[in-house]
Amino acid sequence: MTIQQQPGSFLKSEPGAEPVLIDGLFRASPQRVFRAFTEPDEIRSWFVPGDGGLVAVEIDLQVGGRWCFVIERSEEKQVQLEGEYLTIDAPNRLEFSWRHVQEFTDGRREATDSSRVVITFTQAGKATEVKLRHEAIRTEDGRRGVGGGWDGCLARLAELLAT
Repeated sequence: MTIQQQPGSFLKSEPGAEPVLIDGLFRASPQRVFRAFTEPDEIRSWFVPGDGGLVAVEIDLQVGGRWCFVIERSEEKQVQLEGEYLTIDAPNRLEFSWRHVQEFTDGRREATDSSRVVITFTQAGKATEVKLRHEAIRTEDGRRGVGGGWDGCLARLAELLAT
């Protein structure tokens, strides 16, 4: 069983296809990988858009609880990803809604329609297989962006968990 993942190898669906499918093997227990998806300090280590970092991470880890990752904050607007937890079955399964939001200082709020993320964490020897399904993204461009984003983030997660 090989555990090395090459960057760009986590995206399993065709770019732009519905749903976005991500799959990877990580050198850690399901408990450890689940924590990486649910603890703010852990998320800051790997869920990094582009070359930047997250401005803020808020997590209320309970069914119905809200999560929010602030990507950018300026005098004009705040850009964030946000949603609510739908299922929490630690360390096996995590489901949450997902929206991309821009909040402007003049009070306007622009948000994508809500999509859904389902992640399973399965023991595979001394590793964990992660299967992620991100569905109900309305546009092909949105699916391409989300697929590339998850792919890059999971490459950083693999590096983090390998140390």
